[in-house]
Amino acid sequence: MLYYAEFGLSHREVPKEESICIYISGCQNRCKNCHYPELQRPNYGYLLCENYRDMIDLYWKAASCVCFLGEGKGTRSERGELTAYSSYAHAKGLKTCLYSGRDTVVEDWMETFDYVKVGGYQPEQGPLSSPQTNQRMYRRSRYGYVDITREFWPVWNEL
Repeated sequence: MLYYAEFGLSHREVPKEESICIYISGCQNRCKNCHYPELQRPNYGYLLCENYRDMIDLYWKAASCVCFLGEGKGTRSERGELTAYSSYAHAKGLKTCLYSGRDTVVEDWMETFDYVKVGGYQPEQGPLSSPQTNQRMYRRSRYGYVDITREFWPVWNEL
C-alpha cells in the first residue's frame, strides 16, 4: 500500500498545468543530495487510499492535473494502485503525471499517465530546469510519448 508525506497545489511540476502534487514515500532511488530524503523511508506519512478521493474532491476544480511524485517501493501492487488512482483522476477530468525518478524508459504500466518524468537526480547534471539534466519529462500524444524536457529550460523558453 502506498503512503504519502504531503500534498498540495503547484504550477511548477508539469508545464502549463496546475497540479495536485502528492509526495509518495518509500522511494528506492537513493539519489545523492536528494531534496526530500524523508521520502526514502518506507511507510512514511499517511495511507494514500484513506485520503486520495478527499484530496481530489477538495482540489479538482482548482487543478488540471494530479502529479504523483514517486512510485513507492515499485511493487506490482503499488503500481496497480497508482494506475487506479490515475483512472479516478481521469474520470474527474484531470490529467495525470508520474515522477518516477528511476533511470528507465516509459514502461508499459506507466502508459495510463499523461506525463511521465524519468531519471534519478544527479547533482552534477542538475534538475529538469538545467539543459545538462539527465532527467526527462514526456507527454503522451496519440503517437506515443514526446520529450518535453525543454519546456523546463528558462533560456529555451525565452527564445
